[in-house]
Formats: sequence, structure tokens, C-alpha cells
Amino acid sequence: MVELIVSSQAIEEQPSEVIAVFFFEDERPLRSEARLVDWLMGGMISSRISQRLMTGKLLETTLIPANENVKADKILFVGLGEKMAFCYERVRELAEKVVKTCLGLQVYDVLMTFPNPQQFGLDWGKLIEALLEGIGLGFGSSKGHGNIRVRFSGGSAYCDQIIRGVQLVKNSLKNPFPLKISREPPS
Repeated sequence: MVELIVSSQAIEEQPSEVIAVFFFEDERPLRSEARLVDWLMGGMISSRISQRLMTGKLLETTLIPANENVKADKILFVGLGEKMAFCYERVRELAEKVVKTCLGLQVYDVLMTFPNPQQFGLDWGKLIEALLEGIGLGFGSSKGHGNIRVRFSGGSAYCDQIIRGVQLVKNSLKNPFPLKISREPPS
């Protein structure tokens, strides 16, 4: 079963095994959650980027241990590719990659955030649909795994939009995989 938790809590306040942090290959300085996690990790992302150890190329992944400033064990940095190419298909690919990677690492609790889709002219509902399709593909291809908890943080300003999108999509997808949806903190 996939448990999807939509949270309005700050990324650094949410306990999880892994935080999946997404960043573009052509956006410097870092923005949004990538910049926040970079700051919480003492500039580690920026340092790795300047050393060319991480680039942000599409689907590039780097796993590192987290520090005491976040409530996760590890941080999975995932490349978004070029900013202008960000689209629903990219979200689906990224969600599938993160779920497959986490299940392969025997990680069953992951926190994901994506850039605000509205800045790219995209819709929250369609982004959630792509996200759930990707989660389903990643979960479905990893036979033998019981459950995974995916926390999705869009910030308090977008939590209601995300919940509405999830409910709409859940009904339209005809539940292709077992899915439980909840909200943190409960409203």
C-alpha cells in the first residue's frame, strides 16, 4: 500500500527516512526547498555543485547522510534537468525514480517536494496526477515490497490545493494501487 501524506509542515520539521530534494541543472543559486536544505546542511549542496560532484541533470541521484538540522536519516538529491523542460511527464519520471530508488534501498518513508507548478504555468491537480502515476509505476515495479509512505510537502499556502488535487485524481485513477491519503497536521 502507498500512504500519501500531504503536509503543511516545514520540510525540516517532518520526520522521514529520506528527504528527496529536487534541483535544476541550470538554476543557480539554488531556490525553494533545495536552497533551504542546502542552508540546513551547511552549504553541502552548493559545495558539491561547485566541485562538479552534483549537476542537477535529469534523474541524477546522490544520497548523503543528513545532519541534526533535519529530521531525516538521509537526503536524496535528484536532478530536475533544465528548468524550461519542467512538465507533468518530468514529475511522473521523477516520482517513479524516487520510489524505485527508495524501495531499492529498503527505505519506506520518503518526503518529497516539488517546485510550485504555477511558476511554470502548470496546474496543481495535473501535477498531483503525474505524481501519483509516477508513485504507482515505481511502487508497482518493485514487487515484494509491502508499504511505502510518501509525504508530499507543498507548504501551508498550497496544502488545500494539493488535497483537492489528490482527491480528484484518486477518483479518476480508479485506484490502480492501494492508496491511503491523510493530512498533517489534521485540519
